[in-house]
Formats: sequence, C-alpha cells, structure tokens
Amino acid sequence: MKRGISLAAIAIFAMLTAASAAASGLDLAARYESGIFNVDGGVMEIVDYAPAQRKAYSVNGTTGTLAIISYDGTSELKAVDFDVRSAMEKADPSFSYGDMTSVAVSPDSSRLAVALQAEAYNERGRAAVFAINDDGSLSLRVIAVTGVQPDMIVFADDNTILTADEGEPRMGYTAEDPKGSVTIIDLSVPSSTIITFDRFNWDRSGLVSNGVVIKKGSMPSTDFEPEYIAVSGDNAYVTLQENNAIAILDIPARRFISVQSAGFEDYGKTPVDINKEDGEYSPSLYENLAGIRMPDGIAAFTAGGETFLITANEGDSREWGDYLNEVEIDFGDGGSSPRGNITADDGLSGKVVFFDADGYDGLDADKDYIFGGRSAVLYKVEGETITEIASSGDNFESITASDIPEYFNVSNDNAVIDDRSGKKGPEPESVAVGTANGRTLAFVALERTGGIMEYDVTDPYAPAFLSYVNTRDFSTIAEGSEVYEDGELDKWVTGGDVAPEGLAFVNAEDNPYGVPLLLVASEVSGTVAAFIVE
Repeated sequence: MKRGISLAAIAIFAMLTAASAAASGLDLAARYESGIFNVDGGVMEIVDYAPAQRKAYSVNGTTGTLAIISYDGTSELKAVDFDVRSAMEKADPSFSYGDMTSVAVSPDSSRLAVALQAEAYNERGRAAVFAINDDGSLSLRVIAVTGVQPDMIVFADDNTILTADEGEPRMGYTAEDPKGSVTIIDLSVPSSTIITFDRFNWDRSGLVSNGVVIKKGSMPSTDFEPEYIAVSGDNAYVTLQENNAIAILDIPARRFISVQSAGFEDYGKTPVDINKEDGEYSPSLYENLAGIRMPDGIAAFTAGGETFLITANEGDSREWGDYLNEVEIDFGDGGSSPRGNITADDGLSGKVVFFDADGYDGLDADKDYIFGGRSAVLYKVEGETITEIASSGDNFESITASDIPEYFNVSNDNAVIDDRSGKKGPEPESVAVGTANGRTLAFVALERTGGIMEYDVTDPYAPAFLSYVNTRDFSTIAEGSEVYEDGELDKWVTGGDVAPEGLAFVNAEDNPYGVPLLLVASEVSGTVAAFIVE
C-alpha cells in the first residue's frame, strides 16, 4: 500500500549545501569518438589507463578490437585499434574466440590483460596478457585459461590477475548451467587457478536465511555468477549480481571465505518513483515493497586503517531460453503486485516490472520486490563479514529530477521522460574511487539516464554528495528513429556520452593535463570521455 512521504525518511548520503557543491565537480576536458553509435550498447565498454605510456585502452565490443587512445592534452583524442582476435588466433589456434569483455592495466604499467570468452557458452575462456611497449603498443606474452565466461578482469598486483567468470546458463535452464568462478592467474609461474563456489553448497539454507537470493532447485556452485571484482590487500570482493550478494576471496589462500547479502532498499522508508505514466518525478513510499540491490560495479578503499566497499546497485533479470524471472503488471488494467501489496488504488496507471519471487529462496514471502536499488551503498569490511554504513537512497532519482527534469528516468535509447520508472530507474552501473587534493572521492555512473554522480567519502561514516554531471546531448535524434501516432519517438537516441559503462580514475601526476581525471567509457555513444576532477 502506498503512503505519503514523511520527513522521517531513511538516513542517506548527506547532501552538501549548494555553495559547497559548487566548489567541486567534473568538467569535460577531452573525448574520443569511435564513430560507432549502437542503441543496443556494447561499443566502448571498459577502459583502463597506463600512466607510464599515457595511453588509455578501451574494449570496443562492436568491432572486437582494443582502442589505444593517446592522451596528449588536446580535447579531441585519437586512437589506433589493436586486433586482439588476430593475435589470439595466431598464438592459440585451438581456442574458439567468442568475445572480448574487459581490459586491465598492471599497477606498474608494464602489462595489459584482456578477458576473452569462448565461442561456446559452456567452454572455458582465456586471459591474454600483453607487454605494454614504451609507445603504448602491445606484444602478446601469456595466454592463461580461465573459468567459463570471464566477464571482468583486474590486476591484484603486478604479477596477479583475477577474472570474474559468470558461467551463465545461456542456452536455458534445460541445458547446462556452468559453474561461476574466479580465476587467479600468477604471472610469475605462469599458472591459473579456477576457484568455484562448491564449498557453499552445504550451507545453502544458511545463505538464503541471510538474504542471499538463490533460484529454487539450484545450488550456489552453479547459481552464483560473479560480475565484478574489487581488490584491497589480500582480499578480493566479488559481486554476485543476480544473487544480491558479495563474496570475499582470500587471494593467497585461493579460497572464498564468505558470501554476504548486499541487503535491500526498503521502499516503505525510502521514496521511489515506479509510476511511469505521469511524466514527472513522483516519489512515494510503498509498504512491503523492496528493491533487490543486485550490485554490479564495486570499488574498495581504505580509511583509518579500515577497508570499505561501495557498490552500484543496478539490478539484473535472468532471461535464458524460455526462462524469464520478471513479472510485468499493468496497473492501468487494474492489476495488482504479485503479493497484492500494491494495487491501482495506489495511484499507479502504468506497467511495473516486479521480480518473480516465487522462483527464489532468500526473500520475504510477504513482500513484493523490484530489480535493483537505484542506489549506491557503503559497507565496512569486518573480517569475513560486511556491514552496511550508508545508502544513497533516493539521491539518484531526486538529483536527476532536479537537474534534468525533462529527462527524468529516460532510457539510453530514447528521451521519453519516466520511461524507466517502472523498471530499474537510472540504473547505477559502475563505480570508481580516487584521491584528489587529499579527499577520497567516489564516482557512480548511471547507465540509463546517463551522467556521473560524485561523492566525498573521505569520512566513510559521513559521505557527502558533491556534484552530478551529464554530458549527453538530448537534442540529437538518431537516424532511423520512428514517430508514433501519439507523438512519442522510438529509438530517440542522443549524442554526447550515452550509457556510461566503465570508469577509471587517473592521478594528476600521471597524465598530461596535470590534474586528476576520470575516464568514462560509454557503450551506446561509443565514446571515452576525460573529465577534470575539480
């Protein structure tokens, strides 16, 4: 049941005064344009930076090449493409190349690694490791076997690489569901160790009782699908997006030590806009409605000798074969939510996509659930556990509604206001942390609405909002757009930087601009933008 918003909303990231916020922010300094604009995404996805060579490297999922972008202090950046597929086919003809998903540069800028998925969905992938030459060019040195479907790659140190291996059941649940895993690659040998979640099968009941979401009839070893990795010290923190969980991996011991729930957004306390038909920001409170956070990106940082995590809570449904765990309710037809907690009498007239809770363990039988948290959350690491410190709550929706009200909750392939309100809202996708002028800053990319949220997390117990920047050009209509009879546009895509996917922070001393930079790879516009961090 919907109820009015009171002043007693849940504590969220603090909001600075306008004067304080004005002293900080992100200014666009330079941009690389690939010349490819794809409404389905997948163009420039992940980006990383080599300080010694002053080059950025970004995955182009459309061409299957790696863009080597030169940072020379100009505003229009140039790149050359490196054909990873050709290099792999020459070096390892036995590997059936499928897709390149991620890129990472070693801390000392000597090596670059990319994650490669096999053509067959259930076969093991590869990590291709290159030497980075002085001019930024690449020379293949090592090919390491990974788990199935490596989706993200990161250096833990100069000689250690980790991959998040999703193991999705892409042929449906009537076929094989590969095991999710994390692969640890030791370049000093070289060798690779694939670490699965088999040891958690015995404690399935304990996991679901603590809010880890697991498909009925499935075990953790196959249902867990690692998405993203952050490293701090000897531990790696791995998001299990569809399971609403974070796994802690002891890197030297080569074992997972725990799996923790990411928690839920309580929309009985935090206002949310799920009404897509009124064409405006209309937040409300709904008793017994929760957002399954389902974090995608994750970053780790330390403060006062303690380790902290921050997650971007995008949400993600499962659609494999004829299986889909979404329940779409049209309140305009008099429908009600799956548990009956929300009806058309609550003022809703459009469609809302709910999570199909009947097919999963780890949820409250009395509550309705929607995908994602529309938020970022700060956690403190305490041994084998994580403790939530703060959530951004409704910041992302309220701030975008204030800054760009005519484009509130638009999608990344149209500019229709409120289009995503009944689904996952602005969809926080990724997060990065960096230090500028003695302050620790966190940046969160919003995939659908676009733009970057900036927070000061120097004191993790008192995080503060600093700025929001959106360099999308909402006035540009893409070729091939169609106008319907009601005047709405299909595929009204925009220019500028659309659908930010990957983030990389660059220190002031490591780039020709001489100031801290945030690199943003956008998968629809096919751009990599460099923002000066004020």
